[in-house]
Amino acid sequence: MEKKVLIVAGILFTLILFLFGCTQTPNTTEKIVIGWMGPLTGQSAVLGIDSATAAQIAVDEINSAGGVNGKQIELIIEDDQYDATKAITAYKKLVEVDKAKIILANTYSSVFALAKTAKQDGVILIDPLDCSDEIAALSENVYCIATDSKSIAEVLAGEIEKKGVQKVGVIYFNSDEFMPLINTYLTEMLNEKVEVVSEAHVAGTSDFRTTITKMKNNEINDLVFLGYDEVGKAMKQGRDIGITGQYFSLGTITSPSLQQAAMGTTQGIIFAFWTADKNTGLAKEFTQKFVAQKARPPLMDLATYPTYDAMKAIARALEGKTTVEEIKQALSGINGLNGATGIINFNNSRAMKIKESAYTIKNGEILHYPTE
Repeated sequence: MEKKVLIVAGILFTLILFLFGCTQTPNTTEKIVIGWMGPLTGQSAVLGIDSATAAQIAVDEINSAGGVNGKQIELIIEDDQYDATKAITAYKKLVEVDKAKIILANTYSSVFALAKTAKQDGVILIDPLDCSDEIAALSENVYCIATDSKSIAEVLAGEIEKKGVQKVGVIYFNSDEFMPLINTYLTEMLNEKVEVVSEAHVAGTSDFRTTITKMKNNEINDLVFLGYDEVGKAMKQGRDIGITGQYFSLGTITSPSLQQAAMGTTQGIIFAFWTADKNTGLAKEFTQKFVAQKARPPLMDLATYPTYDAMKAIARALEGKTTVEEIKQALSGINGLNGATGIINFNNSRAMKIKESAYTIKNGEILHYPTE
């Protein structure tokens, strides 16, 4: 009799466990892992901190709507401090430990350093910060949806010529591959029109007075700054030394840390930049969600809104797809997808380029240049 009671109790216990298990949330271990790596700390942090937030906002929206193919997306974020060596370490962790097959890479040099490895590993790399034909040509596994790198130089060259500058000095960061590329573009575009004198600096430079004095003695009074937070000090030192001409730069000058170091010397600067139309559509909705999370708008639109769109494009490409080859084909074929940056069209290419234009800073406000 005692045996029968135990058997019945065992059956009832098993049945309860089964029924209880059926009422629980489905197994969440079946997830789609997507990696994000970029600078969250260091002098280039402005390029990454809002991009990571934008990626998470997109993932939260996708998951709230049911995920993709019945699975939730898990976003794994890694800080590479805008350093290619650290980016390679972050990539290995995302691929080997987290098993990510799609990675958003926000460090320019890392995309070049990892393109061949990503192809061998069957990993898709998407750059949501920089976009150019050079990036798209790296590998069939590399994509970009971001502002057009060449358009930065086009904007600067155009404004330098309009100002009637005869000789211009370029102070550029030489510890990555991006700023030297912009310097090369700019020098080629100004060839035979404006004399260009370029001087490189490395990460950690804080004293630019020798370089700037050399340029001043060479009768250069207009300067282009291609760098990160450190060039704020260069701008201040330039004015202290007696440079009175026009300053030119690119979107990194919107960094609060750079502004603080520049001590007001970014006033009137002309720079290449891009801003989202925040009054309509997805851009408006995304901006509201971003502000709700961070209690401020994005520091750099070009480092934020394209990331959100990249994640939306990934979700579209994943629909009904299981292999990397299928996902790549779907990404290349995206056409007419509504995004926060506008309409997303890859049109059978791997580059979705957004043109930058001229801006200035007036009384601390970022405005289109020329201002009305």
